[in-house]
Amino acid sequence: MPSFSRFCLPRPGAAALLLVAAMAAGASAQTPPQPRPAAAASAAAHSGPSLRQALDAAWALSPAARSTDSRRAEMDARERAASSWINGSPSALLAQRSDRFNNNGGFREYEAELELPIWTPGVRGAAQRELAAQRLGFEPQQAAARLKLAAGVRDAAAGLALARAERDLAARKHSEALALAQDVARRVKAGDSARVDGLQAQSLVQQAASTRDQAEVALGRLQNQWLALTGLAAAPVLDEALPPGQPVVSPDHPAVLAAQTRVQAAQARLELSETDRRDPMAIGVGVTRERATFGAAAETSLRLALKIPFGTDNRNAPRIAAARAELDAAQAELDSTRRQLQGELASALAELDAARRTQASMSERARLGQEVQALVAKAYRLGESDLPTRLRADSEKFEADLSLDRARVGLQRALSQLNQALGLLP
Repeated sequence: MPSFSRFCLPRPGAAALLLVAAMAAGASAQTPPQPRPAAAASAAAHSGPSLRQALDAAWALSPAARSTDSRRAEMDARERAASSWINGSPSALLAQRSDRFNNNGGFREYEAELELPIWTPGVRGAAQRELAAQRLGFEPQQAAARLKLAAGVRDAAAGLALARAERDLAARKHSEALALAQDVARRVKAGDSARVDGLQAQSLVQQAASTRDQAEVALGRLQNQWLALTGLAAAPVLDEALPPGQPVVSPDHPAVLAAQTRVQAAQARLELSETDRRDPMAIGVGVTRERATFGAAAETSLRLALKIPFGTDNRNAPRIAAARAELDAAQAELDSTRRQLQGELASALAELDAARRTQASMSERARLGQEVQALVAKAYRLGESDLPTRLRADSEKFEADLSLDRARVGLQRALSQLNQALGLLP
């Protein structure tokens, strides 16, 4: 945010500064009121969806949520297939033989066969265990996806709250600049102030209007992003609280559970690859009807067949190696997730502590800025201070209020990051 102090002229004389200092000393004997910026007041009055409601809305629009029913149906279909006594789709064979193209002695043969693939011993059990591992990991994967989405919702909500506070403060600054410009214009017309003071006040109005317009554009951009993320037009309420108890990464953290289920699924897939070392066997049942010559009686025979494919390294070695690589990657991901969560928790705790100190410091700065601005404004009305001093005091108060609102949003953001690191949803 640009500073308004650049419009100020050189500092006033020593007499004016001594007057302001004396008035400040007299006012320090009383307890000043706690400053309440307009942005904070509007945020308190604002009512919108909670972060949980915003997360639910964003989750309903996410690809993971919209494909949930189809993925469950897919797993149900695969389990039904693994429970069947055939391993694949049956196939039919139709064949005919005759001698009509050589001697045409009347030889005819017709054959029909149905081939059914069957499970290799041990393969069906391994396939069912793999499917069970995948089904076991479905809900943790969904929970991890929801937690990841919550991080985006929390970050977007904090950015929107900060942009709204900056817009409200910029609008207030513009209103104050307009009021000051009108007062200075009356002074210039009455001959109590120089024309340069009126020009300064008008320039301040233009700068405040430009800052307000920029804040409006920034807020509109974030509101559009929020609408795309959640489908909600209303801004959320930052309502997260400090989690109870000692902050530690729980073994039930959604990211940890999701990584553990990926390891279990990779182990089951490796077991299946090591068990399924050849293509499925097949049983064939066929009927053959044959006639030797013209006028001869047709003979019918039944044919039974068993096809046993052989397993070779050309087929099995790549599949087993790929399954082992997937298991190694899943185990490494689990270890990395645990280390990353510990680091995120330590960072979140440090940022929360810093955010608390910053808010306390900015609250004191805002209180002092309000006192100074009130005293300087009074001195200016009494003609004991000049316009540059008034502008510096107004600019300092504006910067102090803006810093306080940023600190408040920063504290809420730090709380959100701590809950995020702990795996807690809003």
